[in-house]
Amino acid sequence: MNRLSEKTLVELPSTVAKPGYDRAAAGVRMVHLGAGAFFRSHLAVYADDLLEQGEADWGVCAVSLKSPGVDQALAPQDGLYTLLVDDGRKTRARVIGSLKPVLNLVQQGEQVMAALLHPDTAVVSLTITHRGYCYDPAGDCLNQALPEINADLRTPERPQSAIGVLAWAIAQRQARGLKPFTLLSCDNMPANGKVLQRVLAHYIEQAEPQLGVPGLLRQFMEQYACPCTLVDRMTPQVQEADLERTAGILGLHDAAPVITEPYALFVIQDWFCNDRPPLENAGAILTPHVGPYEELRYRLLDAGYLTLGLLGSLAGCQTLYQAMQKPEITLFMVGLMADAGVTLEKHTGIAWEEYQQQWLMRFANPSLRVSTRQLVAEVSQVLPYAVLPVVADRLRQGLSIDRHARVVAAWLRHLMQVSASQAVSDDMGAGPLAAQIRALGGEAADPYELTETVLASSDVFGAALSEDLEFRRCVTTQLLDLLDQFPSATHLRTSG
Repeated sequence: MNRLSEKTLVELPSTVAKPGYDRAAAGVRMVHLGAGAFFRSHLAVYADDLLEQGEADWGVCAVSLKSPGVDQALAPQDGLYTLLVDDGRKTRARVIGSLKPVLNLVQQGEQVMAALLHPDTAVVSLTITHRGYCYDPAGDCLNQALPEINADLRTPERPQSAIGVLAWAIAQRQARGLKPFTLLSCDNMPANGKVLQRVLAHYIEQAEPQLGVPGLLRQFMEQYACPCTLVDRMTPQVQEADLERTAGILGLHDAAPVITEPYALFVIQDWFCNDRPPLENAGAILTPHVGPYEELRYRLLDAGYLTLGLLGSLAGCQTLYQAMQKPEITLFMVGLMADAGVTLEKHTGIAWEEYQQQWLMRFANPSLRVSTRQLVAEVSQVLPYAVLPVVADRLRQGLSIDRHARVVAAWLRHLMQVSASQAVSDDMGAGPLAAQIRALGGEAADPYELTETVLASSDVFGAALSEDLEFRRCVTTQLLDLLDQFPSATHLRTSG
């Protein structure tokens, strides 16, 4: 079977959409760090839409930061890949052509830096995960304890981290008198633009003598834009069966297809320091303030994600779709979202009741095999900004927190199972909590002592909630109920 490429596009069946623009003539004014599946289901598609509309400047140079897997898959395909959009009833296939070229930082570092230093580059976007920002939330600063940051600060001209790469590129652009580029974070992280600006400022401050540009920190803070964004599109991991299905649809082999849903959301703070792509023409929302949209997404969608992951995992479900087939879980989710809805600001322009119904339909999509295990692995990161603020707001309003306390209790129940099995939790941020629970007896731990100890000692919960007696009481009550409902570790799934 032939492989998808520029040359074989003519072999595609008429049912598969393909680029209708001249890829060779398209300019490249965006560089994207982190060429994973989410980027290719989200920003790369918005860019492809613009190219289809005749906005010929906004092709994307995609950079894989570590593993050569993505670029090795895409390079022989001339950057082309298939987007399969599943709504649970039918599948639409589209070949995306906005990536040109696809590079690897480790193997093609000079070419990556040349792209970042090109005078035409106006936007540098990122999907590098929470870990990639090298951010210490406790200190609201750069985490200098990370080995890659240590290495980059010693030799900033040979950066390994995304932060080091950006700082070196900024220094070189300033030294050459080039216009600044906008730094567009596209990771699912609260205040992502502010976090990016903060860690870059701290890094530049530490490395300024070695970077060789006097006053670089001041120039960065005054000239470079780091807008906040909100991104949303479910993009499950591709399985072998997906490769076979894609080949059946295309009649060609595609080594890097992406599976996603029809829904996509891209909210961008309207703050750019250079030319910008007209992403609003492709469906993005530009707004002065992303915060209200963030609150809606985190308190409804992200809280729903981790709740389905936890309750579904305890009930033996391997995917969110399986969890949504359990009426008791679906009913709980409706109530949880209603509880969160009371705490939301009302001026976002999005009706949260409609958003709730859309959310339920999205997770009932059988085509998207989002695993409960994958979501449980993110609880320690998501809980502080998606669940606990709702708890705090409802306590202040004198409202019941039973449902959100149950989410916290479900996490503790999961960690009890992890500690009992001596397994390593997929959620690396939960390691200290699991160790505490193991020391208390694991599955045999007294639930009263467990909640008292864990809630009081964990940085996850913050001082105010840790000391709140009503919060502790509700979590303990819910944990006791979950221990009755799920008395064994039968359904535990961990790595190691």
